Amino acid sequence: MKKILTILAFEYKGFAGSKPYRVVTIILVALLLGISFLPQIIAGFKEAGVGADKPDRTKAVILLGGDALSDPGTGALFTVDALSESVAGVAWTDGNALAYTRGILDPLVEDDQYNFAVYYEGGTGYDFIVKGNSVFNYAYIDLINTLVTQAAKQTAIGELPQEVQAEAGAIAVMEAEPNVVSIGGDAESNYWIGYVIIMMLFYMIMMYGQFVSASVVTEKTSKAMEMLITAARPIELMVGKVVGVGLASLTQFAAIVGAAAAGIALNMPYWERTGSGFFDLLAGSNLSGGLVAFMLVFFFLGFFLYSFLLAALSSTVSRQEEAATVQTLPMLLLLAALGLGFLTLFGVLPKMAAAVASYVPFFTPFVMICRYNIGDASLAGAAVGAVVLAAGVLLVAWLAAKIYRMGVMMYGTQPKLGQIFKMLRRA
Repeated sequence: MKKILTILAFEYKGFAGSKPYRVVTIILVALLLGISFLPQIIAGFKEAGVGADKPDRTKAVILLGGDALSDPGTGALFTVDALSESVAGVAWTDGNALAYTRGILDPLVEDDQYNFAVYYEGGTGYDFIVKGNSVFNYAYIDLINTLVTQAAKQTAIGELPQEVQAEAGAIAVMEAEPNVVSIGGDAESNYWIGYVIIMMLFYMIMMYGQFVSASVVTEKTSKAMEMLITAARPIELMVGKVVGVGLASLTQFAAIVGAAAAGIALNMPYWERTGSGFFDLLAGSNLSGGLVAFMLVFFFLGFFLYSFLLAALSSTVSRQEEAATVQTLPMLLLLAALGLGFLTLFGVLPKMAAAVASYVPFFTPFVMICRYNIGDASLAGAAVGAVVLAAGVLLVAWLAAKIYRMGVMMYGTQPKLGQIFKMLRRA
């Protein structure tokens, strides 16, 4: 154990103590904190009048004609102020005030003076003139549809006999009021939590797993392994190196995530006050300390499972250029695990298949996190999954040490996957 801790400390200090590591960490932490406060900064500038005369990115014009122009009720729905509230993020222009006609709208949009234009004469039909080179302009059609539908209903009700107008008006504003009874899970509230966690784990393994691999190949290139392997057992070298570099990677990642979490926590009062949808998303979730602790267990175990495998396979090559070949198997397993996690999260994968996959160590971190988040796995089942995953980490670490011992002596040869499998069988 003492040798493991010594190697671990050496690897951790060597990786975390480097200048690029510190600089990148500081830049990313500062950047995330700055981004989290960006909405408040922009709002502060607007309140101070800075940039108040700048138009919004999307520009549109509204033009009424026919019955819509003569109906005060319809006109009230399509004023610039009313549209700015109903269709936010758009700088609206009153085409009637500028004496526009229907024929002039197409050239105005074609010349990029407006991103889109709306011409409405009444009823349920209207012209939506749009420059078709941006998909974002089409996103406003649904909001315009809602306004036109409201105007058409309002006009139709006004044409009814006086004695039935009130009853018709009440019918027109009726909306469904669902009483959602969730049975066997809560995917709506916790879906995004599972999505974020498995994506973070995926990128963690993709990015920082390469550091573990590169560290092993670098030492082998310098022939340092030949000396190291005489001073400590392969399992001690493997565990010390992987855990040391892994913890340094997780330290940087924790600092980045911590900065994002701090930014979110500090901005929550502002988002609540301004009615931000992000606040509603966070407030509506079932995120708790226990759930976070549960997911961290699978997060860390999953990271070290793949890190041990990457380190073992990387010890069989002598150059960084050859590392990509032996990393094929771990990357395929990683992609398969991510795919199964998504299928579980979306409810596409049958429950039985998801349950089986959640107890296969290489798939467990992704699938079990998703199953637990959507309510398909009990706490007891998740605990069994954690034990299975921990056993898988120990087994892979033991096998990795065997491959490591044989791989350090392989200089100048680039093994194929078949040879690596033979090593695994011999180990």
